[in-house]
Amino acid sequence: MPEHPSTSLSGRRFEEGHLLDAARAVFHAEGYSAAQVADIARRAGTTKPTLYARLGNKEQIYLLVVQREAEVFNGWIADAYEQGSGRRLSELARIGMDPLFRFAAERVEGFDLLFRGEKTGDQQGALRREVVSGVTEQLTNLIKLRQKSFGPDLGTAADALAAACVGVALQVCEHTIDHSGDLEAARQVAERFVGNAFHNLDFEALPR
Repeated sequence: MPEHPSTSLSGRRFEEGHLLDAARAVFHAEGYSAAQVADIARRAGTTKPTLYARLGNKEQIYLLVVQREAEVFNGWIADAYEQGSGRRLSELARIGMDPLFRFAAERVEGFDLLFRGEKTGDQQGALRREVVSGVTEQLTNLIKLRQKSFGPDLGTAADALAAACVGVALQVCEHTIDHSGDLEAARQVAERFVGNAFHNLDFEALPR
């Protein structure tokens, strides 16, 4: 998303990213329903008219915040999955999970808004589903590529394996955040769990 300067009444200039950072913090702390545009303006050190002019109303600001988090996350996924060609399935489990745990650790506000936000209808809900579907699809492609070279064609089972991997990662991330746990330790547990499951699968017996 391009950065556009914005000017407050005092003459200070703001990048769009700065305004979105402030909005992300307020939405995360207060929740969508309780958050006010005035709170975001105060956090950003600007004015309500500036925010309305640059980003729109509260719903539009919220969507822009979530869209930006989705773009960042998708970029991390693409970078990580470039490493997946020719790897063992146990290693693909790690590659598939790492971006989710990294995102949860480094952008916890963005993780909560993108994957767990209280406002789940319409565009934001569709965006969340699109992100999860995209992660699953890319991991499916890695699994299929790996099996094409080193094992049987898994057919639709590859998608189920990828969905299981992504689902475990999301559930473990959420549980760990809710209980103020160690995300790095949780990541290692999740990777071992899925890696062992992949290792012990009888691929010949899986439905295609």
